[in-house]
Amino acid sequence: MNPSASQVRSGCWHCGDSIPAGVEIRASIGGTERAMCCHGCQTVATLIDQAGLNRYYEFRDALPERPELGQVAIEDYQAWDRPAVREHYAKADCDNLYSLSLVLENVHCAACAWLIHRFVGGLPGIAEIRVDVSDGRLHLRFNPERTRLSQIAARLASLGYRPHLDSPLAGTARNQTERRQMLKYIVVAGLGMMQVMSYALAKYIGAWQGIEPETERFFLLISMVVAVPVCLYSGQLFYKSAWRTLIQGRIGMDVPVAAAMLLALFSSVFITLFGSGPVYFDSVVMFIFFLLLGRYAVLVARQNAGQLHSALARSLPVQTRRLGADGPETVSLIELAAGEQVLVSAGETVPADGRIVAGSVMVDESLLSGESIPRRRVIDEQVMAGSLVRDGQMTLQIEELGQSTALAGIVRMLDQARTYKPRMALMADRLAAWFVAFVLTGATVAGLVWWQIDPAMALPVVLAVLVVSCPCALALGTPVALAAAARGFARLGVLISRPDALEKLPRITHVVLDKTGTLTQPEMRIEEIRPVAGFDPDRARRLAGRLERVSRHPVASAFARFDDGGQVEEAEAVTAAGVCGRIDGVGYRLGKPAFTAELADAELSEPGPGQWVALGDDSGVLAWFRIDSPLRQGARTLMEGLEGSGMEIWLASGDRRANVQRVAQELGINHVRAECTPADKLALVRQLQAEGGRVAMIGDGINDAPVLAGADVSMALAEGADIARTQAELVVTGKGLGRISTAFALAPKVRRVVRQNLALSFSYNATALPFAAAGFVPPWLAAIGMSASSLVVVLNAHRLGRSVVVKRETEDGRGQTNNPAEPASSPSPVN
Repeated sequence: MNPSASQVRSGCWHCGDSIPAGVEIRASIGGTERAMCCHGCQTVATLIDQAGLNRYYEFRDALPERPELGQVAIEDYQAWDRPAVREHYAKADCDNLYSLSLVLENVHCAACAWLIHRFVGGLPGIAEIRVDVSDGRLHLRFNPERTRLSQIAARLASLGYRPHLDSPLAGTARNQTERRQMLKYIVVAGLGMMQVMSYALAKYIGAWQGIEPETERFFLLISMVVAVPVCLYSGQLFYKSAWRTLIQGRIGMDVPVAAAMLLALFSSVFITLFGSGPVYFDSVVMFIFFLLLGRYAVLVARQNAGQLHSALARSLPVQTRRLGADGPETVSLIELAAGEQVLVSAGETVPADGRIVAGSVMVDESLLSGESIPRRRVIDEQVMAGSLVRDGQMTLQIEELGQSTALAGIVRMLDQARTYKPRMALMADRLAAWFVAFVLTGATVAGLVWWQIDPAMALPVVLAVLVVSCPCALALGTPVALAAAARGFARLGVLISRPDALEKLPRITHVVLDKTGTLTQPEMRIEEIRPVAGFDPDRARRLAGRLERVSRHPVASAFARFDDGGQVEEAEAVTAAGVCGRIDGVGYRLGKPAFTAELADAELSEPGPGQWVALGDDSGVLAWFRIDSPLRQGARTLMEGLEGSGMEIWLASGDRRANVQRVAQELGINHVRAECTPADKLALVRQLQAEGGRVAMIGDGINDAPVLAGADVSMALAEGADIARTQAELVVTGKGLGRISTAFALAPKVRRVVRQNLALSFSYNATALPFAAAGFVPPWLAAIGMSASSLVVVLNAHRLGRSVVVKRETEDGRGQTNNPAEPASSPSPVN
């Protein structure tokens, strides 16, 4: 029955609470006067009615809490309109739309989400609104120039969904509440089970010793008195879930569970009060207890899978020391602005992304990159928010804050992964839905058959069939396995944005690799400068530094330290070519010789072997820079791992052929494509796919985004371009590449565990169902069997997380031996 309908006779129409004596508050809902318990409910109900959203009362499957509105006004949330607040909690896109999350109170069901979407989503300037009922978060994209955040917040509060700016602790508090509530159910069910079982045991023993009918009747009545409230309270999780799916026109896996519970309970009540025959109070209470244990294990697994997300979100400090004219002052992060400088000492956490302008530190980036060994960071090097300073002190110039940091991007990506349902999980859901229909049909047929053979056996057989063949293990096995795998891969340093990649990764036959910034380190350096016609080398460096300011290409890192902050007009980064701009009225270009030569309408040839970039104006080339970058840590480990798996490796780069061939020879790569445009790389992937290959692409730059989108599986480096990360299914944190080969090696185990869980579930159900239908499985044994099958698949899935930890520890130990081709001073990769 709909909660609102069941409560309207005796309680408040809106919240269902009892109406205090003497209170006469009413509201007109759909033209009918309805009783309300307080003015808060009257206000909210009237608001819903005036907005024409009365169907909320038909859709909801949980009653809201009584709203404590007070006087909700926009002024209560005016501080949220401050630019500092908006910049800290929201991220703007190119359309001037801000994305942020709000934590809402009192969100209970899909009807709440529908009401919020209709009532708030109609405000001008709101481009997207999405409510996640599972964690009570509202995800919003809006234009603050059309509708202020304070208006949105006040409108939510007026409905009784009081909003809060998203806090890292909000998810933790909700998880704790969820666990506490589940433990309450378990404790009540456990205590009730012990009591009812003791009464049942006394009754069973008494049956052998000639128990008196009055005593037996007493045990039945007291069992009923204990079992009914225990089952109604502890089993409400399953009743609500079954009701939700039924009113949505679906048959969920909790439908046979709830049906079995209620059928066993109320048939036992009827037999106790009016008839004779076996009762199942002990079986149904035990069933609920064991089933709750299984659900608690699943809950813990799901929450543990999100621990990295929570740890990342909580890793920023509450305050920091900002350097001003009068020295350092302690301020909250929301008061910081880009360009300011902060002081960070040993034991403190880096508050924002930035560049070191003074000092040197040992930085622990293990939470972000998975690398357990602290790294030395010196002047002009970048440091990420959330990193922990282990030793030293530095002055950090802030470049990115709040939602613009790399840390915030990783958290958003993990959020996306948590809400994404992969193909394997969808397939398991579809199978479970069909199996539920089959179970309900089978239980009905078995009951009818046994009614003809032995009516006394009909009810026990129906209960046993419903319970023993519940597809809980089938529905839980795949998502729990994928959650455990995602957690394990995150520990490894590989973040999964689309879990479908875990299914596709074992089938990969070809791997296409970018060179610059992927196989080689992104921090390139100037090895040599050759001025032309006496041009000042220092001036050449400064001009190049200014021009490269707009570029995210790894080559730009070689010039970053020479940027003097001077003005550049019409600056532009040209994909796969270079950068251009006007300085002091003169047009300059820096990049490939052909690109620079176009400005002077001339032809240029490089002055020698190596990777050269040319600086020029309309008069010709002004200076040559030879750029070099060493191989990344773990590059050889990656090649060995991929070749050992039988994959065909391709190196596709936009760099000059000589540079690409040099790297290919160092790493033993036979298939090479040089001087590739983004279209050429995509064409290569399409060609390999047309030949029957399954292609994985590993890149990091803006020019890799199209080919990442076109590959069967895409991997990007976390420190690469934003657009590359958004197109990738897997994002690799840290500096080393060895963890990529480890991910390839572990992916088949993920698929194997998922298949094992599906096989275990089907085997159990296929074996247990005939025995239950034949009358060989009593209801209490069916309860144990069903709960045990769920626990088995959950424990089997947990092996994935342990496997990753063992693999990582093995790689850590192996990483202590320096690769001859890689500097001994660099920390070994954690794979």
